[in-house]
Amino acid sequence: MSDKNNYENIDELLSSILNEPRSTQAQNTTSEQAVDISKTSVINTAVRLDEEIDSDSVSGQTNVFNFGTFQSQHGRTGLVPDEDESEEASVRNAEKPRKKKKKRKKRNYTVYGGIVLATLVLCISILISLFIIVVIRDVLGIESNDNEFTIYIEEGSSTWNIADQLYDEGVIQYKEVFVAFAKIMGADGNMYPGDLDVAYNMSYADIIDDLMEARESKETVTITFIEGITLYEAAQLLENNGVCDADEFVYTFNSTVFGYDYEQYVSSESLKLYKYEGFLFPDTYEFYVGDTAYNVAKKIRERTDEILNSEVIARAEEIGYSLEDVVILASIVQKEAGSTDDMPAVASVFINRLNNPESYPRLQSDATTAYIDNIITQVMTVSSQTMCDAYDTYTCIGLPVGAICNPGEDAINAVLYADETYYYYFCTDPETGIAYFASTYDEHVANCELLGIM
Repeated sequence: MSDKNNYENIDELLSSILNEPRSTQAQNTTSEQAVDISKTSVINTAVRLDEEIDSDSVSGQTNVFNFGTFQSQHGRTGLVPDEDESEEASVRNAEKPRKKKKKRKKRNYTVYGGIVLATLVLCISILISLFIIVVIRDVLGIESNDNEFTIYIEEGSSTWNIADQLYDEGVIQYKEVFVAFAKIMGADGNMYPGDLDVAYNMSYADIIDDLMEARESKETVTITFIEGITLYEAAQLLENNGVCDADEFVYTFNSTVFGYDYEQYVSSESLKLYKYEGFLFPDTYEFYVGDTAYNVAKKIRERTDEILNSEVIARAEEIGYSLEDVVILASIVQKEAGSTDDMPAVASVFINRLNNPESYPRLQSDATTAYIDNIITQVMTVSSQTMCDAYDTYTCIGLPVGAICNPGEDAINAVLYADETYYYYFCTDPETGIAYFASTYDEHVANCELLGIM
């Protein structure tokens, strides 16, 4: 092959190599033009669809799709809504109703009301049942206390008068029920006056039956307990007049609680000879001959309750003493004072000593020594020095353990409203009963020498 032919072949080879990129570039250019045409076609189509959608929305029809224009984001092609479409979407979202909050379930108060009503009805039923049971127990006389006593039904007493009297005595608790029973039994207006033996455990029917029977009046006796009498002496007086046995009376009087207010202030000190010494109010009483000790004790203690009332209890607290302290001190004043007029001054002597225990620790009353000699040693079958010392104001500090007699109202008031003095001593003229008071021991000695009692 010649060189010329070689050069021509080389030229053709180079020409083919150089022309190939141009044709490729032409093809690429043609492709890009096709893509541009396609993009333009898609955009135009989107615009037409958008216009159709806008026209539909204007005409009031509902659109299913909402297209926007294409926009390149991070090298990718996507749809972005127009501003008008965004505003329209916001309006539509605003018009959408919000989800309602769930309402709290209301409590069914009807159920609660029913429960409360049922409970109330049950409670009322129970109370009514209990009341009926209590009434029936009283009507039938179901009572553990079988103590008997006698009451006097006055001439001309109506059924209501008798019911009031029985109620006051504690025999019945329901006057209206008693009157109704009397009418049912035909006793209204047919009940006799006179003495009626009753007991706390008697039924209404038994009481009415006894009232409808003619009764003989019982024999009575009048007894006067003087101021300063002891319980032992009072018991002997009752027995001597045929009222009741002395020992039975002493036992009943000291062991029975009748429910009076003053009883709660009486101590049960073991060194006491008698628990209720000092609480037998001295007065004149009318008793039935052959009566029960319970009936006699009840009548006396009831009278005592009238004297030792709430005002006396309040006054005792006001001056700094218990009611029992007042009675104990009054029993000493009752025995020591020569006259009623001297009682407030005599009381002041003992009160001044009680208020100054460092200088005057002992009351030094001769009356307490006399109680030991005349009562305690006579009653006790076996002597008790401890008990005697508890009553002896020359030995014990302050007040004795119990009263030494039963004081009257004047002695009680003398303690409650004692004179304000500086006396610590006194002595009494044995002939005239006049008391002489002193602030010092030397003055006291001079008074005693004057009276010739020292």
